[in-house]
Formats: sequence, structure tokens, C-alpha cells
Amino acid sequence: MISFFRIFWNSSLIFAISIMLGLIFPGPAHSSQALITPALMLMMAFSTSEIELEAGPGINGALAGFAMNYLLLSGLILAMAFTLEDEILYQGFVVMAAVPPAVAVIPLTRLLDGDSKLSLYSEALCYLVSPVLMPALILAFAGRSGVDVLSIFETAILLIVLPFIISRYLRRFDLDPVPPINLSFFLVTYIVVGLNSEVIIEGLKSVALIAALRTFGIGTATYIACGLICADAKKRVSMTLLSSFKNLGLAAAVSLMLFGPRAAVPSAVCILAETGFYIIFSAAKNLTSKHRAKTSPTLNKRRD
Repeated sequence: MISFFRIFWNSSLIFAISIMLGLIFPGPAHSSQALITPALMLMMAFSTSEIELEAGPGINGALAGFAMNYLLLSGLILAMAFTLEDEILYQGFVVMAAVPPAVAVIPLTRLLDGDSKLSLYSEALCYLVSPVLMPALILAFAGRSGVDVLSIFETAILLIVLPFIISRYLRRFDLDPVPPINLSFFLVTYIVVGLNSEVIIEGLKSVALIAALRTFGIGTATYIACGLICADAKKRVSMTLLSSFKNLGLAAAVSLMLFGPRAAVPSAVCILAETGFYIIFSAAKNLTSKHRAKTSPTLNKRRD
């Protein structure tokens, strides 16, 4: 029983299971669609519960993290989205570019031994400006689709501002945020994949290349670039996650509300890409750590 509950701390396994269930047993997803919003609110509240609003030495790192996500990653998504002929899929990518980093960046940073403080400051900045930046980007790049600006602001307040306010109260309790985040992420991912299970294979043909480039391509490039400029190993992990992970649960929910189920296909496909990237990144980190652990005693003996 204890071993079973440990699953809730294993993000990679949770992500993989939710995707498989969504593809194999999509039926319950259609009757569970109403749970997306409360699950997102719960996930957002716990994810931001550790974020400090104080300005301090981390502001420069926060600006760098903001640039990696909202300038580099969003810019890449928008540039590639312009190559699509399908207007609905294009709108889905516009929403994806407009949303802040994945709420999972903070727990994933912790799991990958990254710079948690950098991720916290960066997420704080991104989420604080997203209620303005998110609707602005959607209107700027998808405004011709007749987007209701009020509905965008309502969505931003409901899924970003309100959970952030709730998170201030959660800070009073000594709670581990990882299990509720993973459970919420499991539910959102399962529903999004389940709702789009019939078209996700078709969507893979249309957006698989973009999903791979905006996740594996930019993530790998960032990791290599940070290594070349001698960035701290922990900061390297954080920057890699910030440059390759978007809040796809939020993107899918907003796409569903604004443009319909097909607009959520890019988010569903990119969830597969981000899950795969995290699993590979985590495995690579573990192999590197084990290799260093084996070679360290040898190096120490040589020095002696």
C-alpha cells in the first residue's frame, strides 16, 4: 500500500499513466470535462504556494527565466505556428504561446536538483504579468477570430489570480505540494488527452514536428548553451525547464473555452512531447550522477 502511494511523488510515472489512460480509455473524460477548471485551480494554488512576492537578489534570474519562456519559447511557438494552414490548430498554438510556464516547473526543478529559487522567482514574475500578457498575445495574434476579451480576462483571473490568492493561505500549512500537483496534473492531462483521443493521431501528423522542436529542440539547445557559458549546474536545469515547458493544462482549457476541442490538440500533442522530454532528461541526469559517483572515488585516489 505504501509503495502504491509513492506513485503520487513520481511525476514521470503519473504523466505517462494519464496519457496512456486518456488514449486507451477516453470515455470517462467526456463526462469529467467540468473538473478541468477546479483541478487547474488546485494545481496552480499548490504550485505557487512557495512563491515569495518579495523583490530581492533573484530578480535578475527571474527576468532571465521570463525571457526564456515568454520571449524565446513563445517566440518560437508563434513563428512555427505561422506555417500551419489549419486556422484552429494555429489558434491553439497562439494560446500555448500566451500562457505562462508549466506549473510543474517548480516541482520538476526540485526533482531534478535544479535551482528552485530561480524557478520560483521566474514563475512568480511570469504569473504576475500573465493576466495582462496572456489576453494581449491572444488578441494580437488571434484577434481576427472574434475573441471575447472579457472571457479571456475572466479565465486569467479564475485560473491564475484566484489560485495565487488561495496559495497565500496554503503557505500557513506545512504541506508537500507535489502529490496534489501530480494528482491535478494527472486529471487535467487525462481529460485533455481523452477528449482529443480520436483526433490526436491526426493531430500528430500536423503538429508533431512543431511539438518536438518547441520541446526537445529548444530544451536541448538551452541545456547545451548554458553549459557553454559556464552556467551553474542547478541554474542550467531551471533554465532548460523554463525554456521548454508551458502550462499546457491551462492552454488546453483556454483553447477549449475559446476555440473548441480541436484547438486543444496542439496542447495534447505537446503534453506527450513534454512528458517524453522530462523522462529522458531525468534519466540522463540520473546516469550522469551515477557516472560521477563512480568516477569521484577514482579521482580522489589519484589526487591522494
